[in-house]
Amino acid sequence: MPYWLKHHFNPHQDQQVLRPERQDDGSVDHYELNFVQSVEAGDVIAQWMDLADMPEGQADPRFVFDDKVFPAGKGTGIKRASPDKLFAAVNGYVCYRDGKIVVLDTLTLPSEVDFRTGNINFIGNVIIGGSARGGFVVRGRDVTIQGQVEGARVEALRGLNCRGGVKGGKTAFLESGRTMKLAFCEYATIKAGEDILVKGALMHSDVYAGRRLAVGGRLTGGRIHCHEYVYVGEQLGGGLDTDTSLVVGYDPGLLFADAEYDRRIAALLEEMAACEKSIKRGENPQQCGIRLASVNRELDLLKTLKVKLWEGIRGTGQVDRCRILVPGVVRPGVEISIGSAFLKVDDYLEDVFFYHENDEVRIGASAHKFMK
Repeated sequence: MPYWLKHHFNPHQDQQVLRPERQDDGSVDHYELNFVQSVEAGDVIAQWMDLADMPEGQADPRFVFDDKVFPAGKGTGIKRASPDKLFAAVNGYVCYRDGKIVVLDTLTLPSEVDFRTGNINFIGNVIIGGSARGGFVVRGRDVTIQGQVEGARVEALRGLNCRGGVKGGKTAFLESGRTMKLAFCEYATIKAGEDILVKGALMHSDVYAGRRLAVGGRLTGGRIHCHEYVYVGEQLGGGLDTDTSLVVGYDPGLLFADAEYDRRIAALLEEMAACEKSIKRGENPQQCGIRLASVNRELDLLKTLKVKLWEGIRGTGQVDRCRILVPGVVRPGVEISIGSAFLKVDDYLEDVFFYHENDEVRIGASAHKFMK
């Protein structure tokens, strides 16, 4: 009796010829090309069907066989209780490789992430051989990018390693659940659950490091949030005309949530002002009135949430353990907060460390000595 092998994925997908995803309104999204077909361990990826039970013309003749022998490859398995089904044995992406159905837990993309690949959303590890271009998204478990991140969004469930550095263009956002390693970084927002390690310079970026931040070169401009300590090898600050602030001692994840609230509040205030102007001009007063009421309700909610959030933020303070180590030079204008204590550097300093004592930010001599 002939059997048809039914696939729960597209067995004909060609990553060299991808089509944009069609939206509900008939338009297409050129950023979504479904580069990989992700599956989770335990998902059914293929099964045998009796050809006699299939409507005429539905079964693909290329997958009709005389015997039930799965073309099973790496990352797949069969359960005794369901011998007619082929399962994914690991989290990964499913495809045909050399005539076998395989599930691979690492996606290796030799080229760049651009309009040829679309966004990369993968359940396993991702290795990008080129750069991640602006406007695109890369998501994976452990993510390695050999090229640069150029205004893209990169999210790693565990570790993130960008060997080519980050040229953020004020739009790049990088997030990792654990450690983040960057060759350099400029004009980006970066957030890690644990440590952030920057080999070269870190410039004009917003940073949220769950534990520690280490910068081998210069740290110039931007807002730095770190729970435990900061190390800057060469230079901290860019002078009085460059805003550089460090906030140490509170949970950066909660501070990031607070910044998100602030961004939303700013957007709502702009919308409120626009509605009020429209009402004064007599343009759609009823519709604008309804929208104003909605904006006010959301603003009240956000203000309440911010109060509760800051109650939590203050509870995460651990100022006695905090240090900011600078064996190089500290330039005037740098603002340092450790817990509720604040200090603005007003002179050039060299080989120092900052710490908290008696509700003040103090300056200690020789960061080298402290590091030993």
